[in-house]
Parts: sequence; structure tokens; C-alpha cells
Amino acid sequence: MSAVLAQSRLERVMAMAHTDIEIVDWSDEYLIQAADIAQEMHVNSIYRDLPLDEAKVLSQLIAAGNGVVPDRYFRIAVLHGEALGGFYGHVRRTFFCDEILAHDLGWWVKKSARNTMAAPMLLLDFERWAREKGARKIMVGQSTEQDIEKTTRLFANCGFRVIGFNTVKDL
Repeated sequence: MSAVLAQSRLERVMAMAHTDIEIVDWSDEYLIQAADIAQEMHVNSIYRDLPLDEAKVLSQLIAAGNGVVPDRYFRIAVLHGEALGGFYGHVRRTFFCDEILAHDLGWWVKKSARNTMAAPMLLLDFERWAREKGARKIMVGQSTEQDIEKTTRLFANCGFRVIGFNTVKDL
């Protein structure tokens, strides 16, 4: 099945889903909530043994969310003023040709907002943005060790195929 068909199916499902969740641009009103979500993401990631530089994370998200860095994307899923999660990604030219590829840098929906439309809505919006930037492919992954099978199903339902896996080794 083509990614275009999968995307349109996902769009149809989301259109039928009755939700008040919105995907919004960055606003400073979400600063504290974004910091809390970054903390939750870090604690649950494979990077939890490394220090979290919250100021660095927030400055990058703010720059991407405000459009200061044009090849970066950051949006937030919000329900009635509550930030449920966010998606941080970028586009770049690949090393072997001039085609543009899109990659996630960080994607997290807080635990209390799982099983809502927040995650697929964020992914679909990132895909829309990547298309607008001229991306030919989009790659997303998972490095949290949280609900791997469920996340894999989400990717498949959004038209992605599993092509490999992530590995990590502590040094």
C-alpha cells in the first residue's frame, strides 16, 4: 500500500475522530509544560543516565517552533490549554544525493495523554510540513523502550514500514 493511500486513510480516520486536540505552533505559554514533558521524556529514554540540559532543549524547541531555524519543525498537541506532547523534527539533504529527507529528533506524548489522537495528529502534521519542505521520505524511530509494539503498530497505521531497528551500547 502506498504511503499516499495510508496518509489519506489516516486523515479520514482523524476527521471522523471527534477530538478537541489541536496541533499548535510554539507559544511561550507552554514553556513550563514543555519543560515538564521534556523531563518525562528524558526519564523514560535510553538517555536517562546522561544529564538533561533543560535550557538547551527549550532553546532549540523555541527556535524551531518560532521558525528561526527553517529546516526545523516543532509543534505541540494541546487540549483545552494543556500540552499533551510535542514533535521535534528536521529536514536535510542526504549525503548521497540532493533529495530532502525528514527525520524526527524527538516525539513524546505524556503518559496521561496516550491513547488519544495526540500522537498520530503530531505525526501527520510533521508529515504535512515535511511535504511542504520538499521531503521525499520521512523516517521516525523510537528510543524510549516504552510500548515498542504499540508504537510500531502506530507507525504501521500511519503508513510507515519497519525497515530495521535501533541499537545502543553504553561506553
